[in-house]
Amino acid sequence: MKGWFAALAAVVFLTAGSPAQALCSYRGALDAKTTLEQEFRDSRYVVRARVRSAESHWPDDASDDDPWTLYRLEVVESFKGDLPHGFTVFTERNSGGFYMDDPKSGRGPDLGGEYLLFLNPSPYGPNHPPVAKQSFWVNYNCGQSQRWTELSSNEIRRLRALSTRK
Repeated sequence: MKGWFAALAAVVFLTAGSPAQALCSYRGALDAKTTLEQEFRDSRYVVRARVRSAESHWPDDASDDDPWTLYRLEVVESFKGDLPHGFTVFTERNSGGFYMDDPKSGRGPDLGGEYLLFLNPSPYGPNHPPVAKQSFWVNYNCGQSQRWTELSSNEIRRLRALSTRK
């Protein structure tokens, strides 16, 4: 009986985050440590972008709606792919989300903040709100996408070298 319960608990734990990818999972590996080069290769777009605005949805009832944020950004510098100057990034507000929130308060969007983003087209599905359909998603929420000011000069150099090889 103990073995059956442990197996059931493991299945529930491993599948609980699957629909929304609420866990940090990269190519099937939990809490994977990715490299700049790996995410550059796996992403359709790589940009330095500035946060212009954001729209958040916080359900106020027991509905099936999940919280989410749609960030509006502008390209500052493109390293891979041709995104329009203005574009949106959708993220769910869960343990697997990528937030561009004010680093001082942790609340509200980091307006004017610049980020290195590894992006792919939206994997829009029936459980996502319509605003997610035309947006982009961060390649791996627990990976190399980050606030631009957190990058080292070595990382910026490597990124620019990857960009010239495309």
